[in-house]
Amino acid sequence: MGRFFLILWKFLALEKVRGLIHLGGIERISRYDFGMLLMNMLNIQKAKLSPCGQRDVVMPAPRPPDVSLDSTKAFAVGFKPLPLAEELKALRGIV
Repeated sequence: MGRFFLILWKFLALEKVRGLIHLGGIERISRYDFGMLLMNMLNIQKAKLSPCGQRDVVMPAPRPPDVSLDSTKAFAVGFKPLPLAEELKALRGIV
């Protein structure tokens, strides 16, 4: 988490960004694949994740199928996130 806040502070302090900025990753990943990655990173063997289509799950409110962030602004001013697996490895020691 320290790396994230350092990057955010740098952008704010240098006044490089105006308006909203998304600090998303460089790769798109499904919710299921994200869950599988977390299970592997945290060495969780017993969790039962089942792949399914979002349309197959009853939800109390509609949800968008794609919740990816557009980080174009951040990338344009120098934001260079690590690949997701590496970011999670870095967090593992903090959380």
